[in-house]
Amino acid sequence: MRRLMPVVALLAILGTGIAGCGDRSLILTVNVLSFLDPSETSATYSAPGGFPSGTVDIADRSVNLLQGLNDATDVASATLDFAATLDNQTGTATGTLLFYAVPSDTASLFTSIPIASIPISLTPGTITNVSTRVTSDALAEALVSDQARVGIRLSLDTSATPLGQNVQGTETITQLLATVVTKKKI
Repeated sequence: MRRLMPVVALLAILGTGIAGCGDRSLILTVNVLSFLDPSETSATYSAPGGFPSGTVDIADRSVNLLQGLNDATDVASATLDFAATLDNQTGTATGTLLFYAVPSDTASLFTSIPIASIPISLTPGTITNVSTRVTSDALAEALVSDQARVGIRLSLDTSATPLGQNVQGTETITQLLATVVTKKKI
């Protein structure tokens, strides 16, 4: 009986491993940040004070991805890790840092629904680090197409800063990492 126990345990381990191998998943990790120019990953922003709504577009880029992937796979899931640092020099504002991703044939990138939205609060002379992780079917669809458009926008409410003064500083995107899980089409 003692000799039989190690054999039974080994067969149980092998059986578990074999059963898990048949799902035909393809996991893609896409460093979206590497597709952006340095001027799009770190840029200065400036918005006039005294306005409840204003935007600063930081990046809008088309990226070439893996051709034919959408024809051979079905998307199971996608997650995005998005992080940034905002070094605000002057002015006070609240707002949102937004990340967009759409298939390249989409008419307007910034009228689509953002994939990630991070609330921010800016005060003079303060460095703010923000991050989020989101799961998104729209991100998956964009990243398995042959070509996608990605964009970053800063939406600000500068009404706490007096008219004639600006909210300004530097934003640096520190992480844009997408993980897409696909399954082979049957």
